[in-house]
Amino acid sequence: MNLDYSTDTVERSQRFDYWSDVVRKHFIPAASRVPDREHFNAHFSVRSLGNLTLAEMSSPRHYWERDAQHLRSGPNEDFMLSLMVSGHGVLSQSGREVVQRNGDIVLYDAARPFTFDLLPESNLLVRIPRLQLLCRFPEAQNLTAMHLADGHPIARLLGSMIREAAVLELSGREGMQASLASSLLDMLSAVLQFQVGGTDAVQFSHDALFQKTRDYIAAHLDDCELDVEQIAAAQHVSARTLARVFAEHGTTPIQWLWKQRLEASHRALREGRVRQVTQAAFQHGFSDLSHFCRVFKKAYGVTPQTLLRRH
Repeated sequence: MNLDYSTDTVERSQRFDYWSDVVRKHFIPAASRVPDREHFNAHFSVRSLGNLTLAEMSSPRHYWERDAQHLRSGPNEDFMLSLMVSGHGVLSQSGREVVQRNGDIVLYDAARPFTFDLLPESNLLVRIPRLQLLCRFPEAQNLTAMHLADGHPIARLLGSMIREAAVLELSGREGMQASLASSLLDMLSAVLQFQVGGTDAVQFSHDALFQKTRDYIAAHLDDCELDVEQIAAAQHVSARTLARVFAEHGTTPIQWLWKQRLEASHRALREGRVRQVTQAAFQHGFSDLSHFCRVFKKAYGVTPQTLLRRH
């Protein structure tokens, strides 16, 4: 698959919407906006490379945001690798923010919220199926939104591979495409390994997993069937591993889940964002109203009905 898209032939008023739809179709469902629709003009080319998808983007400044609603309505667990050939961007994910300039390589995760403010004169993007990367480097999700091997020759080597893969003519040569994709992933794995080489990788991994799991729970409070197995599976770890990580913070995944449900329902009632107690309970994962009322009063000293009446 080799496809080229340009807004040159699209009516000016429709250019940004057309281009945004193309990018969302081939990469990640997300919200996009631009400061100047009137003068927007962009190019996007996309090709298959084995099990990877490689694209080149050129456009004026624009902004992408993937939030909890997108995670539900358009689930996608792929990783995105971005090489800024020319231009700059600001990527935010998992509490980190990185400024990407010429030659910088950053990783981001479609399974978690992010924002990306971009002015890409030329930006190369690689979409990577999640398990293809995790089987090589299981902690990859902990290294998003940071410069990968910044300034080190191994990062330049990875960048050269991405550039070459973007221009090689491999149509009809599936075996070579697969070999090149595998080599690129092996090189990326080496870069990620270098990235954690100077840190306490185990603690880094645990802290990142704790934060990622907290984000996942916060995005799924309304799922009354959410349990520790589902939470662990979403993080690609075992329930036992997740229990050990939460134990380091003096709690368990399920205790944390119910605590967040209770706090979220309390905020909804306190701020007057719900009109009924049942709404506060069911919107935050409680399926038993009497149980909700008991634990609420035990935690806050008042019944949810009392708090509701204050608004």
